[in-house]
Amino acid sequence: MSLKLDNLERIYVGKTKDVYAYDEKSIVLHSKDSVTGWKVQNPDGTVTVVEDPGANEVIGEVAGIGLKNIISSVHYFKMFEAAGLSTAFLDADLTEKNILLKKAEKVGHGLECIVRFKAMGSILRTYPDYVKEGQELTDFFEVTTKHDAAGDPRISKEFLTNPDFGPAMTSNQYDDTKALCLKAAGIIKDDLAKHDLDLIDIKFEIGMVDDQIILIDEISAGIMRVFKNGKQFSEEELADFFVAQSA
Repeated sequence: MSLKLDNLERIYVGKTKDVYAYDEKSIVLHSKDSVTGWKVQNPDGTVTVVEDPGANEVIGEVAGIGLKNIISSVHYFKMFEAAGLSTAFLDADLTEKNILLKKAEKVGHGLECIVRFKAMGSILRTYPDYVKEGQELTDFFEVTTKHDAAGDPRISKEFLTNPDFGPAMTSNQYDDTKALCLKAAGIIKDDLAKHDLDLIDIKFEIGMVDDQIILIDEISAGIMRVFKNGKQFSEEELADFFVAQSA
């Protein structure tokens, strides 16, 4: 399907993708070549750039990674749908680095759902007295806001379902969200394990269509942390793996 951006209204500018209105029921997501992470000031005055899919700062670009992210999105969305999971996927145009998605309603003010299989990243900074780096985790699910200035804080089921604060969703919708994300993460983890790759954690974005929770956005190297033989794959390495796997 041809999905050129000509004459389409851009309705959102993000760190790694932009969103365009397509029609009343669908949008076009355009994947950019940006990667995220943070910068660490060293004692000697130099700066170390750390790549992190969960970070809120764009630290540079990797040529071609936008297309690779669309390729992996198509691959996993089709895998999810074959497993009976609800997603926003409709079609894609690899030439234009665009993907056509169902137009979903925002849940609350926008949420990110994280599934963790091992303790790494922000969970160590948030709960230093309770978890150790690399600790195995069982079906660990958490939700954060999409509020960069506040550091994307964690938000509880009790808050999200409390009438005093919206509510953002019902208790059943929260449970459906958790089940959907755990299943999707499990599919990816098992798929990667066939190639001796270890999925550490992954974040999904969700939306609602006809009051049903679905997976939206993209399924790419930029939303997950993956290791092989104790060493983390860079976002570029993982994107290249997904392209090779989908060939």
